[in-house]
Amino acid sequence: MATLVKTPSGTWKALIRKTGWPTVAKTFCTKRDAEDWSRRTEDEMVRGVSSAAAPSA
Repeated sequence: MATLVKTPSGTWKALIRKTGWPTVAKTFCTKRDAEDWSRRTEDEMVRGVSSAAAPSA
């Protein structure tokens, strides 16, 4: 599951930590964009087709 954090500058940072995968983070202007991206990225990780990260060895 992703962690969403509001930064001091007012943007939103999405952080995904999943066992067997490198940590992936990205910053967005809106919370909604961060939620959408994290949902899509986590789904890709589960299916094994994520372009954002590859499984760790």
